[in-house]
Amino acid sequence: MNPLRISVIGGGYWGKKVIRETLDISRATGSSQLHSIVDNFPESLAQCQKEFGPGLDYRTDYHSLATDPSLTGAHICTPNSTHFEVASTFLRQGKHVLVEKPLTLKTEEAYELVRLANENKAVLCVGHIHRFNNGVRELRRILTEGVLGDVYYLRLRWTALMNPQLLREVITDLAPHPFDICNYLLDAWPEKLACKGRGYRTKQNEEVAFITADYKGGLIAHVEVSWLDRDKRREVTVVGSKGTASLDCANQTLVLELSGGKQEIPVSVSNTLGTEISHFYDCIRNSRNSIPYSNHSDGILGARVVSLLEASRESMFQDRTIQVQLPIIPAIPAK
Repeated sequence: MNPLRISVIGGGYWGKKVIRETLDISRATGSSQLHSIVDNFPESLAQCQKEFGPGLDYRTDYHSLATDPSLTGAHICTPNSTHFEVASTFLRQGKHVLVEKPLTLKTEEAYELVRLANENKAVLCVGHIHRFNNGVRELRRILTEGVLGDVYYLRLRWTALMNPQLLREVITDLAPHPFDICNYLLDAWPEKLACKGRGYRTKQNEEVAFITADYKGGLIAHVEVSWLDRDKRREVTVVGSKGTASLDCANQTLVLELSGGKQEIPVSVSNTLGTEISHFYDCIRNSRNSIPYSNHSDGILGARVVSLLEASRESMFQDRTIQVQLPIIPAIPAK
């Protein structure tokens, strides 16, 4: 079987991590290849060439790749504001696409990418990386088995100190992970959202936000996202009638506190990015071979997260609780 040939679009901080994983998978399996690396900033491209060597295909423009018959798909790691333009260019040509979160900045654009993927029979994945985090998966198992009893509420804290940002805000940048984790754990989307956010060093861009999500049945999720907190946290706490579970998503450590005391649940730490990329490749292969498959990070998921991001910011601007509207659109059909 011919190897999948994937281009990484965007050679910044995250793009470099993706390139490393893509090369590692290629060397380990031989079933995929890094087709090319694209970045429209020559300085970034030069840094990539310095790190990954001169033997790769480096480009400053991605447009010609969309019609390149040798290209299988693209992994898009460009700035959030460019996701729709870049992804739609590839999807219109039937190329398979993995877009880093958030899928787009606007809900209607996110659903348009879903439509394009359906229309052109292309795989569309979104970089909701914690779907492939074994700590999160183990927490889901614990909730499914009823270990915590009735779940009362979740608390998620996504914080770290970051320099003032002029071109992005904290809700769109950090909240996709907590929203997706809540959906993965609860298998449900919130009905209402209320959000308070502020920018202190940059008045035009929010640097901290507190979001309360109301779910059917009275369950509440409270999300804190911040670029001002000096403690880096990637934490999920679930409180139920029988006890509490605390998960550090970064270290994939999970602790239960039940009536008998505290216990750490063994977790086999996963390479979340590598697993996410391999999952994208598996979806492509199965689609090509007309094998039924489950896309665990599909475009519908990404679009619904974008809807929650927009609802959060609308709540913040209007200073009121927002009813969440999530259109129902068929997922990309498995062949």
